[in-house]
This record gives sequence, C-alpha cells and structure tokens, in this order.
Amino acid sequence: MSDKQPKDNPDYGVRLTGDELAAHQQRLQQNNPGSASEYGPQGSNAGSEYGPQGGQSPQQPGYHQPGFQQPGYQPPGYQQPSYQQPGYQQPPGAPYDQPPFGAPQLHPDMAKEPDRPKTVEISFWSIIAAGIAYLITQLIVVSLPNRGLRDQDLQMLEDMMGPMAAELPFDSLESYLNSSMVTATMIGQAVIFLIAYILVALGIRHGWRSIRIIGTIFAVFSLFLFNFVSPMTALFSIASVILGIIGIVYAWLPASTEYFRRKAWQKAAKRAYPDAPSR
Repeated sequence: MSDKQPKDNPDYGVRLTGDELAAHQQRLQQNNPGSASEYGPQGSNAGSEYGPQGGQSPQQPGYHQPGFQQPGYQPPGYQQPSYQQPGYQQPPGAPYDQPPFGAPQLHPDMAKEPDRPKTVEISFWSIIAAGIAYLITQLIVVSLPNRGLRDQDLQMLEDMMGPMAAELPFDSLESYLNSSMVTATMIGQAVIFLIAYILVALGIRHGWRSIRIIGTIFAVFSLFLFNFVSPMTALFSIASVILGIIGIVYAWLPASTEYFRRKAWQKAAKRAYPDAPSR
C-alpha cells in the first residue's frame, strides 16, 4: 500500500489531512446506512431536534406564547384596576385630596362640639382658683407695713441697693415701700397675673394645645413665687402654686388629651364643611 493512499482503518494518533478525514467519514456512512451521524443532526434538519434555528418560529405570525405578555400589552376591553385605600372614601365637597396620614376620615358630624370631660373642667377651675389665690396673696402683702419685710430684711435691702437708695425720691427705703406708687405696681402686677391665669384656663377649656404648653411653663415658674412674709401669705401662696400644678396635671391626663385631639378634628371639619352645624 502506498503511503499516499489512506488506510482503511487509520491509526489513532496519526494526524489526517482534511481530504483524508472526509473520505474516512464517507466510508463510515456507507458501512452504516440510516444511522445518525456521530456528531448529531447536520444540515437543514439540525434544528428539528434542538428547536427552531435561524430566528424562524414554527408558529404563525402574531402568535404569543402562553403565559408571556409583551410589555405594555393589554387585551381588548381590559381596564387596569385603580388603587384605593381600604375603607377610605373621599367625602363629597371636601377641599382635601386625602386626609393626613393617621387622621380620621372627616365627616360633617365632626364639626359638632365634642363632649368636655371632667378632667378638663377640674383643670379649668383649679387654674382659676390658683389665679385668685395669687391675687389674694399680693393684696395681703400690700396691706402689711413695709410690705411684710422685717428690720433685718430692710437693712439687707439697703446694703444691696447702696448708692441707688440715695437717688430715690423718698426720704428712706421704708417710705418708698409704703408709697402709693409701689402699692399700685404690686396690685397691677397681681391683676396681670390673674388675667394670665384666666387666659390659660380658658385656653385649656377650649382645647388649645399651645395654651396647655404655655400653662405648663407658667406652672414651673410658679415654684419661685412662694411668699412667706406672714403665715397668711404663706398659706395662699402655697395654695396658688399647688392649685396651678393640679390644673396642669389634669390638662395632660389621657381624657383631656383625647378632648384636645377631638377639638383639632372639629376645626378641620369646620374648614371642610363650613355649613355643618357645630352644636
């Protein structure tokens, strides 16, 4: 056999040329007709086993695979459901698109005055009594000689004032303390404080949250208003401070806080339903 002619059974490990490899494959196909190629489907039928090839689909044009939907595609007559919060209905004629987060749904019945709890009433009258007790304290101090100051207190006050005492339009410090100018000043101060107590009490009774905070600040400062120049002034002074603190404490109780919250809802309902009755 010539070296140029290929062997019937080529030796493995011998590199074949392209022509020799093609002739070997042709002989194998002739010896085994009808058998599939050892390398799998070839030619135009290669796609029959592994699916469509060349980007061609066996389905008709316009066919969509079940379960697949093109982006933005909607079948005829389909309407996308609109989202709506469960249990929420926009009130007719309300000027708001939706209620604030965590707030109740406004309706005309909320425009009515909420029931005032007993804690708010106790707070109101306690603060009024505290203001009256403070006024009485000041009136007692005004009626005392030298405004209730002892001789030791007057001497210490003169030492503190120093040269300023000589510039006063009075002969002595005692005459200055007992003058009508000081009397009017003390009474005017007491009346102003009484008005402040009344305003705080009315604000709490009407459910104003800002007034409740201001009243709390006043109650803290009242701890510095104790007056012990006489037993009577000490009694009314202590009563004034204690009654004011009690009134503020009752204003912060849960029942009072709920009343303040309902008053805020009432204001919002009045803006939303101006024609709704408030009584």
